[in-house]
Amino acid sequence: MYLMHKYWARKPHNVVSEYIENYTKEGEIVLDPFCGSGPTPIEAIKLGRKGIGVDLNPISAFVTRMTAMPVDVNSINKTFEEIKVNCKNEINELYKTKCKKCGNFSIILATIWDREKKEPLELRYYCGNCKKRNAKKPDDDDLKLIIRIEKMDFPYWHPTQRLAYNGEDFKEGTHLTNVDSVDKLFTKRNLVSLSILLNHIEKIKDQKIKDIFQFAFTSMSHLASRMCPVAKPGGKGHWSRFSATSFWSQHRYYLPIISMESNVWMLFRSAVEAKQGIINGKTDSNNKIKYYKEAKKFEDLRDGANIFLKTHNALELTQIIPKNSVDYVFTDPPYGGAVQYFELSTLWASWLKLDLNYKDEVTINKQQNKDFDYYHKMLTAAFKQVYDVLKKGRYMTVTFHSTDIKVWTSIIKAVVLAGFDLEKIVYQPPARPSAKGLLQPYGSAVGDYYIRFKKPDTDRKLSEGQVSEERYERVVVEAAKRILAERGEPTIYQYILNGIIVELKQEGALLSGKKNPDEVMKEHLDDEFTFVNVKDEKGKPVGKKWWFKDPKSVPYLELVPLGDRIETAIVDVLHSKIKVSFDDVLQEIFIKFPNALTPDTQDIMGLLKEYADAAPDGKWALKPSVKVRESEHSKMVYILGIIGQRAGFDVWIGLREQGDSYNKVKLASLINNKRLNFRFIPVTNLDRVKQIDVIWLDDGRIKYEFEVENTTAITEAIVRGSNIPHNTIKRLIIIPKEREKLLYRKLEEPMLKESLARDNWQFIFYNDLENFYSNNLHKKEILIQSFEKVFRMPKKDMENKQNSLNLYLPE
Repeated sequence: MYLMHKYWARKPHNVVSEYIENYTKEGEIVLDPFCGSGPTPIEAIKLGRKGIGVDLNPISAFVTRMTAMPVDVNSINKTFEEIKVNCKNEINELYKTKCKKCGNFSIILATIWDREKKEPLELRYYCGNCKKRNAKKPDDDDLKLIIRIEKMDFPYWHPTQRLAYNGEDFKEGTHLTNVDSVDKLFTKRNLVSLSILLNHIEKIKDQKIKDIFQFAFTSMSHLASRMCPVAKPGGKGHWSRFSATSFWSQHRYYLPIISMESNVWMLFRSAVEAKQGIINGKTDSNNKIKYYKEAKKFEDLRDGANIFLKTHNALELTQIIPKNSVDYVFTDPPYGGAVQYFELSTLWASWLKLDLNYKDEVTINKQQNKDFDYYHKMLTAAFKQVYDVLKKGRYMTVTFHSTDIKVWTSIIKAVVLAGFDLEKIVYQPPARPSAKGLLQPYGSAVGDYYIRFKKPDTDRKLSEGQVSEERYERVVVEAAKRILAERGEPTIYQYILNGIIVELKQEGALLSGKKNPDEVMKEHLDDEFTFVNVKDEKGKPVGKKWWFKDPKSVPYLELVPLGDRIETAIVDVLHSKIKVSFDDVLQEIFIKFPNALTPDTQDIMGLLKEYADAAPDGKWALKPSVKVRESEHSKMVYILGIIGQRAGFDVWIGLREQGDSYNKVKLASLINNKRLNFRFIPVTNLDRVKQIDVIWLDDGRIKYEFEVENTTAITEAIVRGSNIPHNTIKRLIIIPKEREKLLYRKLEEPMLKESLARDNWQFIFYNDLENFYSNNLHKKEILIQSFEKVFRMPKKDMENKQNSLNLYLPE
């Protein structure tokens, strides 16, 4: 149902539904004061709640109402047949051509136009006699038809509204001097065809059926314009078509030099009968919305109505909604001037003869004399109205997608100024993230943000500038440092920003700064922060992450990177149940790692695929190979204990492993010197050293230390092993061969890279260790030199290594 009509920046309805279901109960009232295409009130009534959708743009209420209201599909079919009888032939007469193969009359499906030359370049048509599509250059008859159409009078009304405010061109207008009104967005042929179609639609007597066909009409009207680019030829001589929701991705009235004029009847038929047409859309909505009764005023919601749609200014909400009467708000406010909703809606509104109140639109638009200060002031006033109508102690979720940090912070400040408490920020990267976009060091916030606010039980007044600029900047810098320290790894700006905003709110400094957080951080690049370059698979730089200028100077730096902790948490969830859903994993991770620590869902899914297999029911179970590797931990410790003994060393088994057994042998029994003494180890480090899986000693001096790992604990193991402060010690990580990718990834982390180089860590693969043990099983003594041949180590030119783990070669 949401695919029937184009609208801008529409949030995923399933996400909206989850929020509504979580924060409300059946029968409670859900509000969206910037309703847009209406997913909030629609999802509310689908869940048995009552929905209120308010928007100053009348197209918003129209699209929302048409999407949700019940319409008899049989009546749609019947009416369409009537329109077909009255309109199809009259319209198709304007699209006649002759087939270049058989010479029979055919119907033009699309004409390719050159805007600068003002001439058609190609005709794409369907021949009923040949029963196939084809293409040709326009012949003399085709050109004569176009000339005849250009000279004919319009049979019916069509809009001529200027794309301007009091003579000032739209900000997102065509910027072409000869294309300054709605009618000039169309070819004469398509404009005539649209007027024929609309005239017959307006004669429909049943108001509901008339409305839904006007909805179908506007859903394809932009596809009939000169803004439509050329669709590429598909297979078998077919041409791809643009759907009503896929085209018009540029948020402006852009006319390409080469455009495609589509057959209006073909477009309208698709708007009714195609996959995304009103027949399928209304079948879907009729099935999913079991009860629909529209309120004329708020009080009707208490008397059987369940949806209230109103074209109204969000700055005057209390005129139509009583104070303290709404149970939950989910809204997606305008993003500064990123999308000029009213300008773009002018095309549809003009055909529907709807007036747009450009004067009161909350936006940034030079042509309307609306700057950033106006936008921030109006947004703040709107959220104060939302604050008034929401019940005390209830929640509001504000979501937005903006690449402008100034707008980002403005929205948050506006909500906090209204009196709300900021509680939580969830960042969701775009479905198809651009590495370049995500890895911009400052100035942009790519992706969607979902921010939870709460109306406190007691009202309070806030104002901007409550703390000094100096303190604001200090909070930003310290918050950024704390976030990086807690994450323990270089981090993209989006995650740092999440934490900074929460910290500023807690410190009472959110409303004070004149600079954006990224501007403050940028000023401290030389003394506090630096950038870590990020490369793609081919080694090409794609962006930067923030990191400490001198990590050693940060006493509270988390030694285990956030990625490792998240990976461990995911494995723990998989261990907790035989099968888990993706939502089970997300819930555990989002609760355990809030705000700046919250990872994106794509990273979580990537790790889940690494450790688990998906079942047909969509749930996940730990991979058998992971279980096998985990069970082999004791086996590797046992083998290292035996090899160490036969090489003449005293053997220590880690405290955690001493209670385990392998091959009916208690691992603690491999400790062959019961009076073992660790010499030259500081007392403060001794407890951590005794946690190391296996240690070989000679006269109390540690010679070799081994950590057996198969998951994320590699980092923790390296940190733990580095507690032994001697450069002569051989330090080994024992890992499965299939974990090479993980190992390579770890070597890219600054802290780990430094530890590996400083402490000369080397690696042994499980299979190599097992093979060495098997080959030396019957020897009473083992030469340590032969054992060291299975060690692997990075090449010396770590800085210039390729994106391959072939660098781990036998020494």
